[in-house]
Amino acid sequence: MRWLRVPTVFTLAAACLAAAAAGAQARPASASTRQASAAGSELVVVATDYQFDAPDQVDAGLVNIRLFNRGKDLHHVLVIKVDRLDRIAQISDMLRANDWSVPWMHAMGGPEAVSAGGVSSASLVLEPGRYVLACVVASPASHRGHFMDGMIRELSVVKPAAGSGVAQLPTADIKLKLYEWNFTLDGPLNAGRRTIQVENGGEFEHQVWMVRLLAGKSAEQAVRWTQERKGPPPFEPVGGTTGIAPKRAVNITMDLLPGDYALLCGLFNPLSKRAHAAHGMIKPLRVVN
Repeated sequence: MRWLRVPTVFTLAAACLAAAAAGAQARPASASTRQASAAGSELVVVATDYQFDAPDQVDAGLVNIRLFNRGKDLHHVLVIKVDRLDRIAQISDMLRANDWSVPWMHAMGGPEAVSAGGVSSASLVLEPGRYVLACVVASPASHRGHFMDGMIRELSVVKPAAGSGVAQLPTADIKLKLYEWNFTLDGPLNAGRRTIQVENGGEFEHQVWMVRLLAGKSAEQAVRWTQERKGPPPFEPVGGTTGIAPKRAVNITMDLLPGDYALLCGLFNPLSKRAHAAHGMIKPLRVVN
């Protein structure tokens, strides 16, 4: 979710949504964990206020990213492929200007935001090259993106050992398609640990943030709260994927409890000057046993 781009819609960091089960979340052995196997490489990213602890390098192919939020704010990971040798400061300038049309920056996805103590997971297929990890969540008080305070770093994706084969996303439990301006699931979503393959079938970049609605709350109230940020939030963030370019796909894995949820896209339509959610890219859904 490109939250800096729409500061009145998804600048939620200062809300500091406490994770009810934070103490039960698994803790990473080390942020430098890098395991290559037939199932891909594991890239562990630990977010604090305001920096990432992560490896500098990972093997190309299937990359399983796990984000551990050890900060007080909401944090996510946007993976950006960078085709030029600009310095991090120059890339930050592009992010600060909210200019997402530059042809040498490509949104690849990544684990979407979770509350303090939470874990968010996403699996991507990455080619060798230069990448940047960034948190573009903006604090509502200052409207400063977290990357402006240090949550941006480089990642080198290198060629794996010979004979690794062609990487592809594993088979998922269910497929979720994004397009203008809706979400389509190819079946029911059941409780438990679920892997969802998210495909951007639209003409614009899209993302999905999944939130679990509190009792008696609606998807419309969730969007309204993200716009106004008044009172307690009517949901708990579960995860999802940050922005992905058209024709790309990402797998997201999350533990789902039974209940009512909503899918939200908070990216910005530069033509209408409105968020995708304002175009109707909101989908209520129920998770059942």
